Amino acid sequence: MRWIVIAAALAVTQAFAAPGDQLPMLKAESLAKKKFAWPTDFAAERNVLLISFGRDMQAEVDAWDAALVPLAKDGAVSVFNTPLIPNPGAIVRGFITGGMRGIYKDDAARARVVPLFVEEKVVFPQLGVGDRSSPLIIVYAKDGREIGRYQGKASEAGTADIARLVREP
Repeated sequence: MRWIVIAAALAVTQAFAAPGDQLPMLKAESLAKKKFAWPTDFAAERNVLLISFGRDMQAEVDAWDAALVPLAKDGAVSVFNTPLIPNPGAIVRGFITGGMRGIYKDDAARARVVPLFVEEKVVFPQLGVGDRSSPLIIVYAKDGREIGRYQGKASEAGTADIARLVREP
């Protein structure tokens, strides 16, 4: 009986951390109140998720957002600011999103900010989240297949790496 529990725990911790792996189904709502079920609702050929792991990281993710939004001009690329937040329950989620709406007053920014309230022990491993000390940028194809990732603060080199991933076939 003990081995079954261990095997189940190992199955849950399988990481989708390599190019070619599939994004797990994530349901969310943008600050503009548009509902998403990713990857099904990815509209662009390339979808960039700017993942942060806490409020102290938001300025870094906003710098990435500013650097990468120009890639989305032709509609072939979508950029989403996606704070990854362990699910605190419905009431607290409302306070968090309300506070975020107060920070992001621009309609275009609100459309790109999609807080992901998730079960940390399940979704973090599925996304291949290990290091939470800096933003994680993951590029997905329209079908939800991971193209590649970059972790760190916004920089010219990092922006060039993401631009290269966006252009990959």
